[in-house]
This record gives sequence, structure tokens and C-alpha cells, in this order.
Amino acid sequence: MNESDLLLDVGGTFIKIGAARIEDGRLYDETCSVPVDSDGSAEEISGALAEAVRLGCSVISGHGGSLAAIGVCIPGPFDFMHGVPLMKHKFRSIYGMPLPGILRSFPGVPSGIPVKFIHDVNAALLGEIRHGNAAGYRNSALISLGTGLGFTISVDGRIVTNEMGSPRYPIYNRPFRDGILEDYVSKRGFIRAYEDITGKKTAPGMTVAAIGSLAEAGDSAALATFTRVAEIIAGACRDLLDRTGIECLLFGGQISRSFRFMEPALEKGFSGMPSLKAVMPVKNMSGAAFYGILAAAENDEEISPLYLEKDVCVPF
Repeated sequence: MNESDLLLDVGGTFIKIGAARIEDGRLYDETCSVPVDSDGSAEEISGALAEAVRLGCSVISGHGGSLAAIGVCIPGPFDFMHGVPLMKHKFRSIYGMPLPGILRSFPGVPSGIPVKFIHDVNAALLGEIRHGNAAGYRNSALISLGTGLGFTISVDGRIVTNEMGSPRYPIYNRPFRDGILEDYVSKRGFIRAYEDITGKKTAPGMTVAAIGSLAEAGDSAALATFTRVAEIIAGACRDLLDRTGIECLLFGGQISRSFRFMEPALEKGFSGMPSLKAVMPVKNMSGAAFYGILAAAENDEEISPLYLEKDVCVPF
């Protein structure tokens, strides 16, 4: 019987489910998701996790496999070494609850099965190192643009983390103008820039995807919005990327689907950096995290997401 790992990508509204055969690291084609309410009760969140595990185990058994380990990627704050959520902005009801024991309590999960956790941004970069656009580069970084701002780096093929396994150099809370950087380059930053450029308030429910559609149609304000945000990103990140010798900078998250509208300003903003050879979107928009989770689940020694290097660069 093929030993397989169950892979869970836990977001604020959905849990994405995948599985992989350990022998060759191949992801099974079947993926699915279950809804989860990050503001729900502990019982509701546990129920969503139980359903995700049930569906994942069904995929594994359908391939004649047996469950060998569970890997989970999830945003922080989180103690990734011990599997304990420390978030207060979401998943508040399970704050401080050890998740390995909860996952092992579900039907079909052996009591002593390994359960490993990795930060969602770290998982995406690790997946791109293994099977994506960061493959072959010594030092790489990933900026994730969505409702928030994620950032992580890899030096000598190893993800640089803090003691709990989170990215060691987060940039979302870096002071910027009258707030923090995330205020200007996440979803709310794009909408803020678009409103500033047009001089008009947007309708409720405005999305960056909608601004991207306008840019696709040649709308000058939409195009200027992507340019402005790209200029902010380049200005804020250039020094850190330069000091860490980053060779490949990737963009992930839903907003990166409109990367082409940011590309000219990013190339201009990062020009002249000796080490930087490539600035591009991730190759696997949906699969990168699963490959990263698989590496975490298997305790990969060559590319370890739990590696801590204290002397890579000076913090902000």
C-alpha cells in the first residue's frame, strides 16, 4: 500500500485539500476544499478540519494509499513548532489550542501520526523552490499580495524563520507614511490608490480584480494604480533584497494575477541590483503551497522550512 501525506492549506474562508504519494512526491490530481469560518466557534472550526481530513483520506484511499502524515499550512501568528494558533484577528476561538491532538482525534487518523505545520507564505516559496520559478536560484524571496501582505526569504535554499517558524523578516508592519506598508500595497492599498488617482470613492465591494479588468481594457487610472503600488513595493523592499543577495523575487497571492500591470514599474524600481536576476509571478498559483506543505510533512533536510539563520541580515 502506498504511503501518502494529507495536505491542508488553511485560509480564512476555505480549507484546500490535497494529498501526495511519499515514494515519488507526486501530488494526486484530486483537490477539493471545504468552507471554514475563521470567526466561527471552536466546534465549527474543528468540524471544518474534520471534514477536510475525511475528504483527504478518501482521496488517499481511492489511490490505494494509507495515511502516513498530515501537513498543514496556515497564516500566523502561530507556533509552527508545536502546532498552536496564536491569532487574534482570525481563528480567535482556537487560540492556544494544540492542533496536532485535535487532528489526531478525527476518525481514520492514527493516534501517533506525524502532524507538521508551516506558515502559508513559507509553504508557497518552498513549493516554488522545489517545483516552480525559484528552482535553481540560491537565494529567493516571495511577496504575497492579497487582503494582507506576506513576505519571506530563502537563503542557500533554506527558508529563514524565527524561533516559532514564521518568516523572520515580515514587512507588512513596516512603518510607511501615515500607517504601515500593508495599508498601501494590500487589497485596501490598491483601492485606496485607485480612489486617490480617480478622486472618487469606489462602490462597496470593489476588488483588485475589478481594477485589473479595467487595466486590461486600458483604463489609465487602473494602470496608474498598479504602477503606484509597484513603485511603493520596490522602494520599500529594495534594501532588504539587496542586503540578502536575493536572486529571484516572486509574487504570489490573488493580486499577483495582475502582475503584468506592475512589471514595468517593478523592473525599474529594482534595476541596478547586482544579485537580482528575475522578478516574476509564481509558477504554481494553486499548487505551490501543497509542495511546500509536503516538504514540511516529510521533514526535508535539504530544504527545511524550520531552518533558523540568525546572521542573514540586520532586521528593520
